[in-house]
Amino acid sequence: MSRNRTQRIAVVGIDGCGKSLVISKMRAQVSLDTSFEAISCPDFHESANAPMHTLSRQLKALSDAADVVGNPVIKASALYLRMTLYGPVERFFVDTYSPRVLMCERHPLIETLVYAPLYVRLAERSREDPDALAAIRILAEERAAGASAAVDGWHSKEAARVHSTSDIWGVLGEIAELIRAGTPAALAGFGARYRTTLPDEVIWLETPPADAARRCAARTGATEVHETLEHLTSLRSNYLRMRDELSAAHPDMVFHTVSNSDIDDVEDVVRTCLDVTGMR
Repeated sequence: MSRNRTQRIAVVGIDGCGKSLVISKMRAQVSLDTSFEAISCPDFHESANAPMHTLSRQLKALSDAADVVGNPVIKASALYLRMTLYGPVERFFVDTYSPRVLMCERHPLIETLVYAPLYVRLAERSREDPDALAAIRILAEERAAGASAAVDGWHSKEAARVHSTSDIWGVLGEIAELIRAGTPAALAGFGARYRTTLPDEVIWLETPPADAARRCAARTGATEVHETLEHLTSLRSNYLRMRDELSAAHPDMVFHTVSNSDIDDVEDVVRTCLDVTGMR
């Protein structure tokens, strides 16, 4: 089946907006004869039947290790490398299952635009730290055997594919350069790197940052830096900016805003999403 015959729908929103829960409940409510598949970005190893599970886990191990060491540059670079798996995974599901609807929790192009200001700030103060990288490699190896070599191998292949000469420390500089070139150039550049295009439709689970922060704290038992009220408020503003910009530049991409202010209303949210996708 042609890729264009699969409706590709991204479910996006700030941390704590309920993306995973909504997709899980949608899957449970879809009848068995309905052609529906779902993938999670960038945690592709959490997607049933998805390829590249091992590499996805190894790349996440690098990300988690960077968190432990406290190096946001490697953390952000690892996130970028994880999102480069998107195109191959998306193509696998479209070509293998020919679903009527392929839903993705997050989308690499949209998330890159939303997190663009953070990428640029990190790139501006990026400094090489060989000792930190060595510690990160050791921790990553403990979490996923072969992680260090797998990350190097994937980065090398991806760099060659897009004609990049940057090592892991130079990844953020390239990302920032694409972002500074403006949204059209960024979409083209990152589209080539992620091997995908914008989704056909976007469902933005619009959640007040204060509610999302409470959900995050209840879920993890502690407040992470990226789950603070200040950070979530900033991300919501970025989603608004991205929604307005993409809606104006790409009118064929349908953007749905679905309120999810109360976790007790999740069933209503799911019903709305099912209606949006035409799956009821």
